[in-house]
Amino acid sequence: MIDACPDSAVLFFDVDGTLTSFDPDDMTDKDFNAIHPSKAVVDAFGRLRNAGHQAFICTGRPLWLIADGLRALEPAGVVAMAGATLEVEGRVVHEDCFDEHVIEELARRMAAAGIEAFFETNVATFALEPAGVEQSSLIGTSVVHSTEEMCVDGSLRVGKVCLNVPSLARVANDDGFIDCEFELCNTGGQNRELSPKGIDKGVGVARALAYLGREGNARTFGFGDSGNDLGMLAAVETAVAMGNAMPEVKAVADYVTDDVAHDGTVTAMQHFGLI
Repeated sequence: MIDACPDSAVLFFDVDGTLTSFDPDDMTDKDFNAIHPSKAVVDAFGRLRNAGHQAFICTGRPLWLIADGLRALEPAGVVAMAGATLEVEGRVVHEDCFDEHVIEELARRMAAAGIEAFFETNVATFALEPAGVEQSSLIGTSVVHSTEEMCVDGSLRVGKVCLNVPSLARVANDDGFIDCEFELCNTGGQNRELSPKGIDKGVGVARALAYLGREGNARTFGFGDSGNDLGMLAAVETAVAMGNAMPEVKAVADYVTDDVAHDGTVTAMQHFGLI
């Protein structure tokens, strides 16, 4: 367990749109491993550590996409996969995955509709493509045509699925499958995330605080911009929305800071006297 000062703060930071720039309507041909926080953000994280505070990355990204530029921030831990995974001190201490039959049914519907979707595990992201399509629209994904090809060490350990609004409509079929089996999240533009039922970033925050031995959410801060940050912002004492945040995120914020292009996380940390 990480030692913590009794009065230290614990901070949770979204990545895309918060620590790094992100356009939800322009995701194709993007190398997300190449997107780095600014020098001002890197310096601010160092000042947080020196002040005795603990900073967690709290992202929709799977662990394999927590690239060197993010690891260089030296976070106390990572809440990944929109709350499904908690990593502390380089070790996965909790991981939620979909039941295999749920993923198999979703994949069957997508194959029948001839659409693309992204199935995320902590070691790889798989682009499930229609038959005959051998190239993904996202860099770094592995093209597959069946759930069998997504297995890692013989196990289907999918923690999140990403797809667009038209594709979601084509697999929903008005039979309650999506509502029954998934948490559906609007992450901006046409993009949607499906997480295991009952899992969101707020669950990840609670698990991180429990790991630290913290009771309640006193002296906790969350920084975010999109719909998948709402659970995180509800779980912390002080919710910070980026200037570029979705309106529903700003509506629940205790403080709205500058946008990501102007290092809004740094502005907020200074505002609250954390650095």
